Amino acid sequence: MNQNISDTNSKKIIETDRKWYQLSDKKIAKIYKTNLSIGLTEQEATERLKKYGPNCLPSSKKPNIFVIFLKTFLDPLCIIMALAGLITIIAGIINQEMSIPDVAGLCIIGLIIITNSLISTYQEIKSMNYISSLGNKEEILISVLRDGVIKQVNVEFLVPGDVVYSKLGEFIPADLRIVDQSVLKIDESSLTGESEPVEKSAEVIKEDNLVISDQKNIAFMSTMILEGKLVGLVLNTGLDSEIGKIASKITTHKTNRTPLEKKIKALTIRIGIIALIFGALLLAFSLFIRDELPVALQAWNTLLLLAVSAAISVIPESLTIIVKLCMMIATKKMDKNNVQVKNPKSIETLGNVNVICSDKTGTLTQNKMHVDQFFVDFKYHPNPSQITKNKHFLTAFALCNDAITNPDNQILGGATEVAIVKFLEQQKINYLNLKKLYPRVDEIPFDSKRKMMTTVHKNKNHFTSYTKGAFDYLLANSTQKIIDGEISALTAEDRTTIENQAFEFARKGMRVLGIAFKNLKSLDDEYENDLIFIGAVAIIDPPRPEVKEAIKTANDAGVRVVMITGDHKITAQEIAQRLGIYTEKYNQVITGAEIDTLSQEELSEKIKSTNVFARVSPEHKAVIVKLLQEQKNIVAMTGDGINDTPSIVKADVGIAMGISGTEVTREVSDVILKDDNFKSIVYGVRAGRNVYEKIKYSISFLIAANISQVLTILFILLVNKGVALNSVNILFHIFVIETIVAIPIGMGYDRKGVMWNPPPSHKKESLLKGIKMQIIITTTLSSLFAILNYEFAKFFTDNDILAQEFGKTGVYISIMFAPIVYSFLYNNFFLPINQKGLLIKKKEKFILNKRLLIFSFLALFLAIITLVPVEQINKFFDFSTIGLPAGLIAIFVTNTILTILSIWLTYQGYIKVKNWWWNKKSHEK
Repeated sequence: MNQNISDTNSKKIIETDRKWYQLSDKKIAKIYKTNLSIGLTEQEATERLKKYGPNCLPSSKKPNIFVIFLKTFLDPLCIIMALAGLITIIAGIINQEMSIPDVAGLCIIGLIIITNSLISTYQEIKSMNYISSLGNKEEILISVLRDGVIKQVNVEFLVPGDVVYSKLGEFIPADLRIVDQSVLKIDESSLTGESEPVEKSAEVIKEDNLVISDQKNIAFMSTMILEGKLVGLVLNTGLDSEIGKIASKITTHKTNRTPLEKKIKALTIRIGIIALIFGALLLAFSLFIRDELPVALQAWNTLLLLAVSAAISVIPESLTIIVKLCMMIATKKMDKNNVQVKNPKSIETLGNVNVICSDKTGTLTQNKMHVDQFFVDFKYHPNPSQITKNKHFLTAFALCNDAITNPDNQILGGATEVAIVKFLEQQKINYLNLKKLYPRVDEIPFDSKRKMMTTVHKNKNHFTSYTKGAFDYLLANSTQKIIDGEISALTAEDRTTIENQAFEFARKGMRVLGIAFKNLKSLDDEYENDLIFIGAVAIIDPPRPEVKEAIKTANDAGVRVVMITGDHKITAQEIAQRLGIYTEKYNQVITGAEIDTLSQEELSEKIKSTNVFARVSPEHKAVIVKLLQEQKNIVAMTGDGINDTPSIVKADVGIAMGISGTEVTREVSDVILKDDNFKSIVYGVRAGRNVYEKIKYSISFLIAANISQVLTILFILLVNKGVALNSVNILFHIFVIETIVAIPIGMGYDRKGVMWNPPPSHKKESLLKGIKMQIIITTTLSSLFAILNYEFAKFFTDNDILAQEFGKTGVYISIMFAPIVYSFLYNNFFLPINQKGLLIKKKEKFILNKRLLIFSFLALFLAIITLVPVEQINKFFDFSTIGLPAGLIAIFVTNTILTILSIWLTYQGYIKVKNWWWNKKSHEK
């Protein structure tokens, strides 16, 4: 609504809202208090800008850094740790006694929370800044009349009442009432979905309640001028424009949680329950044997801290950081490969996609129409050299054509007309000279109902009309034909011949345009009846050469590709067959008209065997996406126009075209293809799968390392009535493993063979699927060898007190060093199994970021080796290395090495057994 106009005019503006086409330009100028000869003054423009705001669509506000930092403490894992620390402090206050290890343990809990929050905040800010930099827009200048002078003004400073000058090839900067124009044609496909250019004029329209596409004297924001130029009066800007109204409705939709967020939440709850069970068991057992424990451990608040620490250790606190880190790294890599991710969270969803719904034009095809084959003189001509002698045929297409050449020698116009002009140029036909030689004196513009356009030209003392359009409509209005310059009647047999040839062209994926003419006695004659059929051209938008291989890669990776297009059913099927979308399994083509006749249940069943949808509307696209999702698929949807936004918003991942896409489409999407290429989508899926794999590996590593520690403590407590690790040891292990070791795993290099992995079978598939055996093997063997270290210390030491101290040292070395070492090889142990059940080749192994891991390892190794022999450090960590026999040290180190080797050998054996079972099962089938 135009809020900045005076109160006296506000009622009038409300009454005329959406009906500017009924008012003259002078009346509108009066409403807006604008002089069409002078424009607004700079002062008036400045005042209106304050009231209307900038002429742009709103972007999301950048959150405050402090707010981001505070939000990190709301993470469930962080809350659990904070509550655990609080409980321990309260217990210490009640007991009125806290030992040095107790205080140290609390300090470590605080250190872990603060460290994780700082890292998470840093990564969040870094990611936001990077995403923000991707969305930076270049300044767009437009010609505006102000103070009687035409000036170049930033499009964002445009205000209602401005007088704008726009020309060929420029985008309309706001909703404009056309004041003056010159042979004006505008592409409104981004707003209305209509592919043909719309002819505009400045004439007042008296009809009422017109839809946008029929408002011929209004130019709408974000549409483009294909021919001519205009002078326009700005009606609405920003959100008040037609495109802005659509954007405001769409961009306010609630952002749903991604599948990964839901899975992490579910996993956190499960691990939290397990942690509580472990903590409760440890507290119960320790209180039960309290009198048998060392005096220093008998205080109930100390035992509570031990139980709380053990419970905390089960929880993978760094998981949130690893996820954010993986997303940020992937975002940068994807942007370098023409995949711009607006929301990093959508990367994982893209990796889990198992259905990609793609538009045909520009994404699967080159969006470069070119004339390929011909039907002239009632003969099929695959070679253009065969028709160069038929000047009448070529002249007809040159004259009945609205494409133009701008001063930069660029051909602008509809895709088919540009293709025809380029073909004429290749045949050395100067279409501009022909237009001068045979000037256009009248025309009937293209109409989506008639599917034809007609131009009338003066040829010396008589007139000739040329009609171009869909062959079936053209044929219905033709009564004669011309062959080798001879005109004769068009028989039923002739019509069959033309229809069969047109069908053959369409079957090959081509668009067919027929051409006919008529010699007029005068301009009062009917232009489009009793036509003389000349021939037809077959125009093709060829598939991108790299797309077929990309689709094969997607199919091999378990991703189904669905093509949704407005093209003819036969054309769509042909293109789909060429690209490998139309297959034996998916061997149906459904049209929009057929969708309207089917019930939801019938359509849902047909979708299971259909990969090609033709002649569909935007509403059909949204229905298709919805039904695919109801079948538990994770769906990605591509689009470029505003009419695609409902389906893009509905999809799990909305993908907008960066070149041909509208601003609104890009605004509501999750991902933008900077090159409009389907191949880039497949790259995005690969990147998403790598992120998902790294996160799963990190989860596997964290759970195995953490649970093995708790199991060791529980076993030794039950069997030996001793405490293998105290709260400080446990919490320090958390700090080292969670913060320093686990994070580099999430920073590993991408693995090309990740596409061999099958996508999740459904959205709710557990994060633990596929890594449970990894966790079981690693946890079991890590716990076993840590316990053996404790038992060896008891066996080789006569003094019970020293045996207890040396046993703690053995457990500490095993629990601390084994994960640090096997983190280098962890993902090489657990090479993923592809969907055929076979182990991924060694050359496709997941390679870690060794440089970062080596630095972490050396830093920890030096720190621990330095700290362990120091007596004060021993007391702090509650174990002793003073007098530790060299033989025991050798045993501890050997067992740590055996931990790593046994994990590797056991998993390799498991893989071989699984492969044998898979092959046996496949052979039986």
